[in-house]
Amino acid sequence: MDKLATPDTITGQGRILLVDDDVFLLDTLRNGLSLKGYQCETAMNAMTALELISKNTFHGMVTDIILPDMMGFELTEKVKKLEPDMVVIIMTGFIDEFSYKDAMEAGASDFIKKPFSLKELIARIEHATMHEKLHTISLRDDLTGLYNRRGFFTLAEHLLKMAKRQQEGLFMLYADLDDLKGINDTLGHQKGDWALIDTANILKENFRNSDIIARIGGDEFVVLPIGTTGDNVQIIISRLRKAVEMDNATSKRDYELSISAGAVYFDPRSPCTIDELLYRADKSMYKQKRNKQNA
Repeated sequence: MDKLATPDTITGQGRILLVDDDVFLLDTLRNGLSLKGYQCETAMNAMTALELISKNTFHGMVTDIILPDMMGFELTEKVKKLEPDMVVIIMTGFIDEFSYKDAMEAGASDFIKKPFSLKELIARIEHATMHEKLHTISLRDDLTGLYNRRGFFTLAEHLLKMAKRQQEGLFMLYADLDDLKGINDTLGHQKGDWALIDTANILKENFRNSDIIARIGGDEFVVLPIGTTGDNVQIIISRLRKAVEMDNATSKRDYELSISAGAVYFDPRSPCTIDELLYRADKSMYKQKRNKQNA
């Protein structure tokens, strides 16, 4: 399930990861933020930061722009892949060499110039947290808790830009809940809502927290990315079908779930828009649906 670590109140109790190779600065920020109710962990390089994030839930990260093993922009891009909802603030003493636009394109929430006061940093964290929380609410589907269509387009656009820049292709899954209309007409819309919720939960359980899992229409779902090779994608789709079968076998519903799914490839050497990718994915899914109906 997608994780969203938010503080109990905007003014404290959030868990912050501080990343810099300056030990004195790390100790100063950790001590100051701790006095304000934040729980802080520190890392002196990007790889340590990524390892901590993969094992723990953080509300936010404050990172220097220049680290021993990679740039803060690159670290930010990797972190946002793992945790799209995380607040990231990039700090730098080289304000003339790096721009706010560069930070935003990497996925950062804010950009702060060194030297800065603790009061200013806390204000930036609080503002970014509030903005991220409101932004996240607007990007979520009320019924399933997945990203909605707006959320999918917002996050997918950023992900495809990174894929194009890094020349890394990726696959997207497009899934449709079969015969939702029949469930609604025969058993009522409440059962139809439950079918959508159950489908969303199956997707959450079978894909990574870092994947973009969204409900983009009444009975349409997408997952991005699901892999980089065709062989792996077929295994993933087969695993999803088996998960649906197992759910049907163990549930006490008076109907069975059925999902049709197709996958398409985003080629960074010949990039397309999100709308074009969805169009191709929709055609792939309907081909699979027709094959099921004709079987």
